[in-house]
Amino acid sequence: MIDYFGKLRNNYLLPKGSKILLGDKELLRDGFIHLNEEELIERLDELKPSALWVWEENSEAVRGYLTKFLSNVYSLQSIRLCNDYLPLEVLLSANVKAISILDFFNKELLNRYKEFTWSSDHILPNIEFFSFLDFDERYDLGGISPITFPALQWIECYIDKKGKTLDTLRGFAHLTTAHLHYVRKHDVFSALQDLDLKMLKLGGFDQGFSFEKIGEISSLEVLHINGYREYLDLQLIVDLPLKEVYFVNCTRMEHSEVLLQIPTLESIHIIDCKKPLSEEVKEGLKEKFPLADIDFQ
Repeated sequence: MIDYFGKLRNNYLLPKGSKILLGDKELLRDGFIHLNEEELIERLDELKPSALWVWEENSEAVRGYLTKFLSNVYSLQSIRLCNDYLPLEVLLSANVKAISILDFFNKELLNRYKEFTWSSDHILPNIEFFSFLDFDERYDLGGISPITFPALQWIECYIDKKGKTLDTLRGFAHLTTAHLHYVRKHDVFSALQDLDLKMLKLGGFDQGFSFEKIGEISSLEVLHINGYREYLDLQLIVDLPLKEVYFVNCTRMEHSEVLLQIPTLESIHIIDCKKPLSEEVKEGLKEKFPLADIDFQ
């Protein structure tokens, strides 16, 4: 079954070509080559890396190397760095479309986190994808704004308690995909209704979060919901032009029969949701979507 969200995310993070990890092997995954700086220099022409992930403590030597490397490797399309390396004051190749910032490698730097922030003067007009999975809970997007990344189309981030992050997101005029963690009980749909969002992934709900206004994002084509434990009335999504729905650990879903009434739907995943589908609805979905991921609903 198609996973539109996952497929596009991988296209940004894992573009075709050599993928390099510098530093701790904790982030090493299939398809990556683990090297040190010297080895990468020696093999640069051979490898022509498309993705670089850096997970090691900042040092003058490594920072100096990265500054030179990032501005001169034109094959590079995706960069993932720990927060230790901000501000990243280097002119990146126009081919770089994706930047991901991880939490601090050196946790002692967290007390000085404001020093490790993207500079507002460092504008990258070609960046389309930005991820800041903020396990350190600074909730400020690392200084990224609609000014620094004016062409941004995809963002994944945590939402702060007061919702200031949502105020920033509203300013990304070209945003089409939002992967939001810790949405708490913010009115996400009203906050983002003026954007032309096509894909929305939500998780981290507090009691009281409501889907009543989801129809305000009338352009929505892909909806992923993870861990919503209150009543979820699927009648609220029947008029959206959805191509894909993905529900995980949503334990109180109602009116699942409307999934058969969405003419645009192509892909459906229902996993660990305490069997919200009647046998009739399940058979109807299986007939309409032979690869529907609903066997472990």
